[in-house]
Amino acid sequence: MKSEEIVLLHAYLSTPERKEICHKFMTQLKSFGYDVIIASHLPLDIDTQDLADYAIYDKDNILLTDPASKGYITHYTPKFNISSREFFKHSSIFAVLRLLLAGASYAKLLRKKIIHLFDYDGFLPDDRELVENSALIRSGEQAVLYEREKEDLCIPDGHQRGGTTVRHWQIMTLIMSCRVDFLYKRLTLFSDEELKRKSIESMQIGEELLGYILGISFHNDFNETKESNITIKNLEETTKKIGFEKQKVYTDVDYPWICIAYVEEYQVYKLFAMPPKGLINVKIHVNDILYNQFSLTDWAYRTETFSKENLENIKIFVNDNLFREYDLTKQETIDYINSCNIWHDLP
Repeated sequence: MKSEEIVLLHAYLSTPERKEICHKFMTQLKSFGYDVIIASHLPLDIDTQDLADYAIYDKDNILLTDPASKGYITHYTPKFNISSREFFKHSSIFAVLRLLLAGASYAKLLRKKIIHLFDYDGFLPDDRELVENSALIRSGEQAVLYEREKEDLCIPDGHQRGGTTVRHWQIMTLIMSCRVDFLYKRLTLFSDEELKRKSIESMQIGEELLGYILGISFHNDFNETKESNITIKNLEETTKKIGFEKQKVYTDVDYPWICIAYVEEYQVYKLFAMPPKGLINVKIHVNDILYNQFSLTDWAYRTETFSKENLENIKIFVNDNLFREYDLTKQETIDYINSCNIWHDLP
């Protein structure tokens, strides 16, 4: 029955390391008996094309750099949460969606029934999970998705005063299985303009938007685009169970999570600094005077607190290069900080 199935890897093989990891994963998937499509916004080398069964190159790599369109990443700690639009250079969700649609279209052309999707930088010890997903789909499910966060319409917002907010489904492109017709239908259902509006108004990150695109969000109830017969598994639980190696390459390894946020309750600015991967040496200058310096590595974080009074500028150097500067004498900088970064102290 694997003749009715196909695997899609969406890839960006910009370094020899990425290419080697992708080739190893592709070789392994083919050894399980699956045909493989690789889709990329970067031209593919001949050996990559030869290794894949089908190769797709799309030169339109749509990257959103406007802060309003990038959405937030939230880092959770026992004492506070920090949400920021400055933790990544750009949003690549629309670039990824193009690759998924290209792959689904080609799978449809090949008359495949089931498509398994992965990021290029994973590894599976065996294909039991894919076999299980295929059985679920053949028994009537439209898709098997993997969530990082579950939808919750009433969760604490983190403010000292107490309150609630909404958390959307966060659906990952790291792994999923779908009926080909279902995936093609969902990826062609909404216009880019509508999805960009949705990302600005409510869906703060690409994983949340993907949940809406695939029809599992409560927002889909508003326009009758909700889907049923979808299995949703927890990503981390499944990863441990099946030995799935995911995200072996960090996308923005040279881009640490650094920002400042204003906490109105205390009239202070809070700095947060953390490298998701690797070592960084950080120097903080306040009003053009060296305030502090420190080193961090691999998810270790540090915070600093600055009184608003007499604060004119903060400059942040990473590995002796100016990484970010906030001129707090300008109202536009203050507005930018408030629109991009949110600090929540926990009760």
